[in-house]
Amino acid sequence: MSRSKQSANILLVGNWRSDTGYAWKMIERFWIAIAHAFPDRRTHLCFPEIAAVNPEFRAAGIEVEEFQVDFRRPAALVKFCRDRGIGLIYLTDRPYASRVYPRLRRNGVHRIIIHDHTPGHRTAPAALKRLLKRIQIRAFGADRYIASSEQVLDRLITVGCIPRQRCRLARNGIDLAQFPHPNSTIRNELSLSPHTVLVVSCSRLHPYKRVQDIVEAAALLKDLDVHFLHIGDGPDSPTLQTRIRERGLEHRFTLLGRRNDVAQVLSGCDIAVHASNGEIGLCLAILEFMATGLALAVTDEPTVSRLIEPGVTGLTYPHRNVFALADALRSLAIDPSLRRRLGQAARRTVESQYHIEDTITAVVETVRSSLSS
Repeated sequence: MSRSKQSANILLVGNWRSDTGYAWKMIERFWIAIAHAFPDRRTHLCFPEIAAVNPEFRAAGIEVEEFQVDFRRPAALVKFCRDRGIGLIYLTDRPYASRVYPRLRRNGVHRIIIHDHTPGHRTAPAALKRLLKRIQIRAFGADRYIASSEQVLDRLITVGCIPRQRCRLARNGIDLAQFPHPNSTIRNELSLSPHTVLVVSCSRLHPYKRVQDIVEAAALLKDLDVHFLHIGDGPDSPTLQTRIRERGLEHRFTLLGRRNDVAQVLSGCDIAVHASNGEIGLCLAILEFMATGLALAVTDEPTVSRLIEPGVTGLTYPHRNVFALADALRSLAIDPSLRRRLGQAARRTVESQYHIEDTITAVVETVRSSLSS
């Protein structure tokens, strides 16, 4: 096989165990679409640890391997790519610039793409630092950068100092067909009255997500017939379980853990809440809440609330203000017409703007243009 043919293969990189959920479920769809779009090329996918593997990978012809892509071990990565004739690497949430990238290029990797979903605010650099970052990107940057939202796109350019022509937008979207409403499955599972107002949150149980604020707000709403659910697991689970017991919420706040039926759980709820310190460009959990037609209460932290038009598609409250959060949830819990109006408007917003098919198309076209350039 010629060197040019060998170097046509694609490497997709998972940063976590193969059974990690959350936003990585969406990224799996990108991987599958890339493999289907280029059937004449071998597509490799590596995880640092393999547990359960999505069966759709095999159907797409993706070759899955256990391998840790560690930039501190560049020789191992270079050998891995050379042995498999990798010509393009699609990375997620990796450094904008690295000395590993030119080393990979010297060994047959012609194109490097970075898809940025990383959360949080960053400050635009001053003049001297901006110049240094531009030099760094020119010498050690990737070939294409994909932004998950307009905010991330602006951050790539203004904070990352990446030339605009290297950046592409693939705005996060979801599959609307997966989110029906209503559905009583979760109420039946928990033996809850049809009159109980169900409030749901969904994220990793990590202090950054501030689920503790939701617990504290729930403690202020004991006079109402309200039950709280949280979907997701993580390192903060023991702390939250303790806090729930201390607040006397054992029968009013349920940590469901990781679920494979998130859409069905959401469809049985009435209100959704998101209290995070910050989010990837467009929060998938909030998009899913909106798609289900749930009334929303979200922090006014900018990377969280950007999807919400206050008073139209949801309510916002001052970040970390537990009393304001409780007030917002109380307003929604006691007013079914308000919940209905906000939920319907939220659903219409997702229907008009946030389709996963558009996201997938943008990702695949970025890979296609990179391979042909």
